[in-house]
Amino acid sequence: SPHQFIYFQAGGFDASLLSFLQIDRHGSVNVSKLSARPHVTAGAGGFVDITSRAKKIVFSGFFNAGARLSLADSGIRIDQEGKVKKVVEEVEHISFSGKRAVAQGQDITYVTERCVMKLTPDGLMVTELAPGIDLERDVLAQADIPLGIANDLKV
Repeated sequence: SPHQFIYFQAGGFDASLLSFLQIDRHGSVNVSKLSARPHVTAGAGGFVDITSRAKKIVFSGFFNAGARLSLADSGIRIDQEGKVKKVVEEVEHISFSGKRAVAQGQDITYVTERCVMKLTPDGLMVTELAPGIDLERDVLAQADIPLGIANDLKV
């Protein structure tokens, strides 16, 4: 409904939960174009309206596309690494600007099956690890960018 977009554009809500295709070093998000999997994307829709005014945004998605995971007693196990990296140097298309979010003071969180990251003025910072995930092997080595590590990293 058109009235819903007026509500979004006026900032009438506090938080939003959305997905991502790619995240880059600035915390920018791509939801509308992924050349490695063109059949997956269908455009941004109302994504820009929602993200431009939300005070808090939680993005969720897989760290790498195509990974095979299982659950063990110790937590998540990555049986086969995904072939398509989603934490990249530059997103293919900026659907959400991390730089703009920092400038506006938005509270931005990224949740994956491996970790939770926060957007800071210096880029992405890992704040929490999922049980069974190795920080070096499963997160830092799989990101195409350097990630900060919180001093109070939750494991």
